[in-house]
Amino acid sequence: MRTLARSLFLRLTLGFTVALAGSSAAAKSAERAAEPRATAAPTAPATEPETPPAHPGGRPVMGLAPRAGSGGEGPKVPRDPAQRHAWLQAEIDAAFKAPALAKAKISAVVLESDSGKTLYARDEKTPLNAASNVKIVTTSAALSLLGPEYRWRTTVAVVGPPNGPPLPAGGEIGGDLYVRGSGDPTLSTEDLTAIVGDLAALGLHKVRGALVVDDSLFQGGYVPPAYDQRNDSTASRTASSAASLDGNVVGVTVIPGPAAGAAARIVVDPPSPYFTIAGRVVTAASGPAAPAVDTKEDGPHTRVNVAGRIRLGADPRTIYRRVANPSQFLGQTLRQMLEHRGISVGGGVRVAAAPGQGLRVLATHDSAPLAVVVQDLNKRSNNFAAEQLLRTLGAEIGGRPGSWDKGLKAVARYLTGIGIKTGTYQMTNGSGLYDSNRFSAAQIATILRAASHDFRISAEFLASLAIAGTDGTIAHRMGSTLAERYVRAKTGTLANVSCLSGFAGSPGHLPLVFSILVNDVPNPVDARRAQDRIAEILVAYLEGDAVAK
Repeated sequence: MRTLARSLFLRLTLGFTVALAGSSAAAKSAERAAEPRATAAPTAPATEPETPPAHPGGRPVMGLAPRAGSGGEGPKVPRDPAQRHAWLQAEIDAAFKAPALAKAKISAVVLESDSGKTLYARDEKTPLNAASNVKIVTTSAALSLLGPEYRWRTTVAVVGPPNGPPLPAGGEIGGDLYVRGSGDPTLSTEDLTAIVGDLAALGLHKVRGALVVDDSLFQGGYVPPAYDQRNDSTASRTASSAASLDGNVVGVTVIPGPAAGAAARIVVDPPSPYFTIAGRVVTAASGPAAPAVDTKEDGPHTRVNVAGRIRLGADPRTIYRRVANPSQFLGQTLRQMLEHRGISVGGGVRVAAAPGQGLRVLATHDSAPLAVVVQDLNKRSNNFAAEQLLRTLGAEIGGRPGSWDKGLKAVARYLTGIGIKTGTYQMTNGSGLYDSNRFSAAQIATILRAASHDFRISAEFLASLAIAGTDGTIAHRMGSTLAERYVRAKTGTLANVSCLSGFAGSPGHLPLVFSILVNDVPNPVDARRAQDRIAEILVAYLEGDAVAK
């Protein structure tokens, strides 16, 4: 039986490939809403570059080409088990002795995945800022408590008996049209187009009342806990609402004018009446040129403020910024789309709770399953999706309406079940953003191991982690090394924080579980170098092969 279990675990962790198709909007939302980095350019909301490094001659076909980093260079791993273990500890210690990490706080651990035996530990029980490694906690709890098949449903309804004709004769509604949000982190303008098409197909052509946006499934406002530590409009700190659209992010494209001194053209995506534009970007023939864009709440609108210069003849530049009032954003955008299809709305847009009963549903939209959402969330480190998921947990497990507090209690319930006691960690939000969460490497490793051993969710959870040298936030890391394609992990990056936690595998071996949390490091790049080196060491330890220097 143990042999069978080990064989199954190997298949799930080392050879399991899951093809998950997400919508183009989901990919766009994730691209806009990734975690911030210390040196991020103003127009790059993603934490780290996500394009894999180029491979000379193209990427080799797996199984038909030598392993990266296996050419025999570098020190050999001892064959004797005791010597191998001593070698592993010495090599990891050496990686942490880099001068740039001299004053850093480090919590690190390496475990055998099957037995849980500790192979390496350094202050492994010390709680540190885990940054976006907190998403490991949020997603594993959500997969376990909600199930990978969970979906969010958005509905459009009118007052009326559930049975009978969907619309009055003539296709005119005398009252309000209600759109009820479910917290869907993937709802897009493309999805709204489909909903509008369904309403038009029913014969709807006029709403005498208002378009009412019901965001009452979530309570606690739009700003997640700890997000008030900063007050900028970057796409990494998007608002959260049960009624959200396009990740609650707007794309602002600046297009140079036809001549020097001319005003640049400003295009917002989606083109919604919810947005107003203020300011001017000048087209410049020479000199420094950098357009500036921010967003501010302006009553029921978001005002897009633009300034600065853009070079004559330059490529258009798109900058992503947060939406201030998600529910109004959804409502005003949907109303415009309805009117473009010939469906007039006489009463404007307002945000309010729909009646608790007596509604007839006219159209629905179901999201992709949680398994798809979690893959996007972890691979690209999507802060918005993490906060939506935490409040969804609150609503489904703690009872409606969902709140961050209820979501955190649901997560605590999951953590208690895998042996992590309440009070031994600090969790404030679902994304790990800012100085607000504390976990130890031992706790993160425990969560990783528990998720990988839970047959109900292991495949989906493992598939959600970024793959070294291949995709997600480590697409550009560990390429052309032993670790390429053999490390699945979640990054975490803040101004003085760098974390990497996940699994290191090798053909024919059960993977190792590792967590490396580094705080108080002046430049997170230095910590990443040590983390990548350690990941290579772990793969080499499993293989008994050479590690490239």
